[in-house]
Amino acid sequence: MTDLRGSGRNTELDVVIATRDRPAHKLAACLGALWRQSFEHFGVIVVDDGGRDPVAPHVEASRPTRPVRVVRNAEPMGPAAARNRGVAVSDAPYVLFIDDDCITRPELVARHLAALDRAAGPVVSLGPILSPPGRRLPPWTHWDADRLGREYARLGRGESTPTWTHCYTGNLAVRRADFRAVGGFDERLARQEDVELGFRLFRLGCRFAFDPVAVVWHDSDRTLRTWTRIPALSAQFDVLIDQLVPDARRLSSVREGLRRRHRLLRLARRACGPPAAHRCAVTGAIGAGCLLHALHADRPSLAAFSLVWDLEYTRALAETTSAAAPRSREEIRTP
Repeated sequence: MTDLRGSGRNTELDVVIATRDRPAHKLAACLGALWRQSFEHFGVIVVDDGGRDPVAPHVEASRPTRPVRVVRNAEPMGPAAARNRGVAVSDAPYVLFIDDDCITRPELVARHLAALDRAAGPVVSLGPILSPPGRRLPPWTHWDADRLGREYARLGRGESTPTWTHCYTGNLAVRRADFRAVGGFDERLARQEDVELGFRLFRLGCRFAFDPVAVVWHDSDRTLRTWTRIPALSAQFDVLIDQLVPDARRLSSVREGLRRRHRLLRLARRACGPPAAHRCAVTGAIGAGCLLHALHADRPSLAAFSLVWDLEYTRALAETTSAAAPRSREEIRTP
């Protein structure tokens, strides 16, 4: 472990960032925003998860104005294990997780600390993860940003209640004692380990507080190829969570949500059941969505990528459920 600016032993909160092979300019932008925070008494712990090039020189080049420590793993351990190691070296009462490609607003740390400090009992503090303003995103990233933005708007207006399903390590703060009480992140999970952690914090008795002002800007560089794999990974995660924590009733909630989807999406699922039809529909929807986005026809472009997500997710859900616990065709059929 390298202390680049003090030990951080008098900090009230530590920001934990796991990173691996992130372009230097993006990590520098993430750290630079932290050095401009309005609150002073916090530290930063950067966990270099076995990347090709050590990040300590890049962290030092960012000219830290707060205590910062760099922990380097000899081999990649994965984001869950890397964040657990970051928390393990912290001695602050609170920890805040952000991603290494996130830009924090100056009041972020102060807002999270206030939410945690004034709480009468265990609490998880959540804030929006939004795309940088004025940026024209690729169409698949635009779809992600639009979906998240609409959900955050509902939370901000009080039309929706924050729950464990809103736990994302791009912007999440918690008491370190509560994090340790539930055992930290499950290192067996390669994806959505943050949501699963949220469920265990909920079971511990934590409530979830959402602050619409505690914003991070997420400058995603996700490729189309990576994006198209996410629906299947999400379906596999939902099945796994249903097995690991049956009282979460994850699949029941998912299936109810699928039944409420737009009628045209439900019709498309039935029409695209055969593998050849499924492949054609997905390929065609991606092509149409990209073309419409280029023409600034954003609403139909978003609809096209919603179709891609729905088809890929429901197909993977049916396959994963069938493989996990063979039942009759009617029982495992996706609605």
